Amino acid sequence: MIMEGPPRPFTDYMPDILKRNMGRWKGHRMVEPGIMEHLSDSEKIYTVRAASTSNARYSTETIRKFADLADRYFGGYMRFTGAFNPEFFARTLEDARRLKKELEEMGFPVGGWGNHLWNITSCAGYFHCALAATDAPSIAKSLGDAAFKYFNQEELPAKLTLAVSGCPSACGGGFLADISIVGIHTEIPIVTENVKSCDLMGTAMICPVGAIQLKQAEKTIEIRENLCIGCGLCVGACSGIIFKTPEKTDGHAILVGGKASSIPPGTQLGRVVVPFLPNDPPRYELTVKAVMRIIETWKREARKGERLIAWIERIGWERFFEKTGLPFYQQSMDDLDLRSLMLLREGGGK
Repeated sequence: MIMEGPPRPFTDYMPDILKRNMGRWKGHRMVEPGIMEHLSDSEKIYTVRAASTSNARYSTETIRKFADLADRYFGGYMRFTGAFNPEFFARTLEDARRLKKELEEMGFPVGGWGNHLWNITSCAGYFHCALAATDAPSIAKSLGDAAFKYFNQEELPAKLTLAVSGCPSACGGGFLADISIVGIHTEIPIVTENVKSCDLMGTAMICPVGAIQLKQAEKTIEIRENLCIGCGLCVGACSGIIFKTPEKTDGHAILVGGKASSIPPGTQLGRVVVPFLPNDPPRYELTVKAVMRIIETWKREARKGERLIAWIERIGWERFFEKTGLPFYQQSMDDLDLRSLMLLREGGGK
């Protein structure tokens, strides 16, 4: 049903305590992993943050259980954070701890705040995306299992964000995480006879580098291999364009040092440190091993409060590779453009 007239004020959907204290919040503190206390002039409230499923895929049964918790503890109010966490409210610390216990009994660990590993985000990957080059939710799950102790047990020097995107379009927010996994195609797509059923002009226009040449007379298109960056946008736009052997040639890259922050030097995009790893389901051991090596080296070497990119910039990229033991690739050079991760071809690393 479409509502007529202007949109309803967002305050219509807020609990009374939040309405009363808009603009009056004085601060907050972390009581324990996953529980935060918020203080206003005269009131306080507690939020309880739980881990999400991979790619935030919940059954209706689980959603009903969340709704029951929200009804019992805070009048039916809860929210999902931008990183997919289910987040609940409580009026007292005792209620917050009881709520935490119930969530953990449901199988949802509470934590992912402060100087810990925050919730790992991922795109849908192969679930419904034609561009996916890797299984983003499965990699997110494997990384979460390996690094779980940092979610609500062992502290890190600062917050740590991980994101997994199935392709270089990075709709999973990959380039802005401390450590990102980004799916990449290493072969050039091919044009089949079925291309005649596509919108040829629209398909040609979607290419970000102008690698698709329209051939009006033959009612087809040609992909110029010397320009193609393998992003896969044309594959998603036209069923007559395919990757021939993606099961053999697709994989993913590892980037580090991204962050979305107002703290100087501000928002930064991640940099490629591992240009290609093959897809090795179901547990993606090579990827997990490389990411855990980065995390544990940073944990051991960084100063308190030092985000991953701040530590790297203090010691320099050369020492980052030395300390982590990661091999150095041509794609990791200082003048790197992020398109290099899409330019990779088999044998492209040196």
